[in-house]
Amino acid sequence: MSRRQLVSLEDKFLPAHQLAASLIDLAMSRGLDKNRLLRGTRIFYQDIKGGTTHLNTEQMLRLMANARSLVSGFDCSFQLGKRVFPGNYGAISNALLHCRNLQDALRVLRVHAQHICPFMHSYAYQDEQQYHLVIFDAVGCGEQWQFVLETYFSALVSATKLLLGHRIPFHFDFPFARPRYIQEYETNLGLRLNFSQSQLRIRFDLEWLKAPFAQQSQSLKRHALQHIRQHQPPYQGFIQAVRDSLWLKRQQTLQETALLFAMSPATFKRKLNQHGVRFQQIQDELGKQQALYLLQVQKRNNEDSASMMAFSDIPNFRRAVKRWTGLTPNQLRLG
Repeated sequence: MSRRQLVSLEDKFLPAHQLAASLIDLAMSRGLDKNRLLRGTRIFYQDIKGGTTHLNTEQMLRLMANARSLVSGFDCSFQLGKRVFPGNYGAISNALLHCRNLQDALRVLRVHAQHICPFMHSYAYQDEQQYHLVIFDAVGCGEQWQFVLETYFSALVSATKLLLGHRIPFHFDFPFARPRYIQEYETNLGLRLNFSQSQLRIRFDLEWLKAPFAQQSQSLKRHALQHIRQHQPPYQGFIQAVRDSLWLKRQQTLQETALLFAMSPATFKRKLNQHGVRFQQIQDELGKQQALYLLQVQKRNNEDSASMMAFSDIPNFRRAVKRWTGLTPNQLRLG
């Protein structure tokens, strides 16, 4: 198992003066009473002002739900995203600010993502032309997942613009239908938007990985990373940890996985249910992702793909791919 501390919905590890304070300030700037915004969250404004309180993701998601229902307009999540970086994140912001390029920043973010983006995690791969980030829910965001995506995707666009001096032409693939407020997506994320897709993904041309950041400094980056290691323990969301375990061995059973987490199968299932997911659901998500990569990106034949995914025969492989994606392997290869 990972040496990182596992965090669940109820664990208080999010500094309140970061994302929560930004969202409260944004809502109050729109004329919303802070007491209405905080209702039902178990967050107290005095604690936010004090700067030492920590929240759990459940409280933060409740705050997002209140903001969605109470703040006028459809741009709250996007405007919140623009406040994420540099924001109030201290050493992690400094480390990213002084990275050499986007490739360097993604490497730093992969290790320390919990300090700036604890709600999601990604798996990366690249083909001959593009770099791909496939995004997953790290904690169990439920109905607030789209708000989270809008926030952090907007943060990515605005942060890279700040670091490079101009926008990177990101492509965004969303698994949900085109929203009614599409103008907010186009304004804040750009026009390279695809909806009702088979997976949640960010893509961009490989050339952008090496484009130099304006404030790069290896010495300042090292100093910031040293501060993080000394003062901010590495965290990992529970769902992310389960997904990482199955990423290495997708055919692993629930009983085997529970043992890795030092839990009984019943306790492990209850823990998954608390986060709104099922074990089979996570296995299917990863199977779908691997099938899309092997068939759509690498264009491998059925025999190779089935073997790499540990299927005993081709018919079972075809049926699984059809169940996961709605398409046959041949249709995916031609897509």
